Amino acid sequence: MLIRSHISLLIIFGGIISGCATLTDPNLNPKELRSFKVSSAFCQSWSKRLDGVVQKSGARDFGASMVKDYPYLRVNRFLASFSSAVQGNTQLYADWIASMIELDQEGRRIEIKNLNEAGIALLGGDRSQVQKITNACSAYSKSNLLVQSNNELKNLLTRAIVPDDYSRMRRVLGLYSFLKIPFVQGIEAWHVDARRTFERYTRSNVDDWSKVRYEINIKNRLTSSDVSHFLSNRDSLGQLQLQPDAVSQIFSTYAPVFTIEDSGEFDRVGMVGFTNEQQVQVDIAQPTVYTHLAYTRFEGKTLPQLVYIAWFPDRPKNGVSDLLGGRLDGIIWRVTLDDDGMPLLFDSIHPCGCYHMFFPTERLRAIAAPTKYTEWAFSPKRLTQRPEAVRLNITVQTKTHYLANVAVDMEGAIDDVQSYSLKPYNELRSIKTAQGFVNLFGLNGIVKGSERGERFLLWPSGIRSPGAMRQWGRHATAFVGRRHFDDVDLLDKYYWRR
Repeated sequence: MLIRSHISLLIIFGGIISGCATLTDPNLNPKELRSFKVSSAFCQSWSKRLDGVVQKSGARDFGASMVKDYPYLRVNRFLASFSSAVQGNTQLYADWIASMIELDQEGRRIEIKNLNEAGIALLGGDRSQVQKITNACSAYSKSNLLVQSNNELKNLLTRAIVPDDYSRMRRVLGLYSFLKIPFVQGIEAWHVDARRTFERYTRSNVDDWSKVRYEINIKNRLTSSDVSHFLSNRDSLGQLQLQPDAVSQIFSTYAPVFTIEDSGEFDRVGMVGFTNEQQVQVDIAQPTVYTHLAYTRFEGKTLPQLVYIAWFPDRPKNGVSDLLGGRLDGIIWRVTLDDDGMPLLFDSIHPCGCYHMFFPTERLRAIAAPTKYTEWAFSPKRLTQRPEAVRLNITVQTKTHYLANVAVDMEGAIDDVQSYSLKPYNELRSIKTAQGFVNLFGLNGIVKGSERGERFLLWPSGIRSPGAMRQWGRHATAFVGRRHFDDVDLLDKYYWRR
């Protein structure tokens, strides 16, 4: 039986590379495969086989979107926004293609790393060779794409899109058109409550709970001039061209202080992992904040965004009727930098995409909402002080982990002070476990086990599993209308420059 299974694997793999790989023996064991010849046919077949095994093994990464008919390209909303500008601009087009190739390479490295041994066996039994073949096809695809004809380019431009995270079918079946009014009323009630909370915490120190202050240890923070110098190194799309150490310095410079009301382990920040039973856990003994570099566009310019994600073990339930509590919770804090290295805008959501708040600096002036029934930019507080050479302190409420205040850090008396470390967000996409490497973000980019009871009430909004924790690029942030945390037009839509 084992012999027949082994022969079947060889036949499958041999079929993939027939006519494209250079083999000295047609019965060569896949583990001994060391030479191959790339071609369009070979790379198309290889991508189909790889994608099929990845899908079957549950190792698919749902961050960037695959580009239909272009198996070695993936696209995010930032890159998709350039599709109307690259035609006729050689350098812009080259950087655009290179960026989509890089996104795909990143996704495929993670997927190959997360494949179990059975999946790797289906691809030849050698993980390093699987990666080598994939890299070779990626490079081959890039060279071909850079010399595309106009007709081929037009075809690519129509496919380099990111589908939104709203289901039209769910909205139709859920009578969304009628439910918009109660959705708006619920959002307005939250806005009123959040404003009152911010006013209360701004007026005086709220001492109802003990607090833990989480901060990063850094002696020499960059000045805005230093950051501005770094920001000058860009490609034609406006993406930073920096060494990892320089990017880390920028993240350390603007890393916020988290002042968290602490009434239990559920309020403590930690490093994300899995138990032996493959359940998500947060190690609060290792306070960690994950970082991700993103981009937006404002007034025709690309602006870098520093994204910080802190995770809590859970949001405890108040009772059996609590629809918002559940396993795993968190805070996402984002800093949008201006060209001179100064913050332009801060905003925040929970990893479910919920509770989107904007904190504009004095450089921005808000645009009024066009109608009452539009979910617009909600700003409970404007930052009147220029956050230069200072840190911002984010106050987080116990249990709910709602933001309660954002202010320039004053280092007041706190019960406990802990240091947190910064780790790349991509580590969450491939976490080591006893059974191999596993992506925190499972099917459709949603963390398994983080589902909330609210999904049974809010599904007519069109959002898949409202309340569940989800992957970057999958954060729908509006129940009325359509909006994503990584939309590139948020600043142009909501603000004018003063």
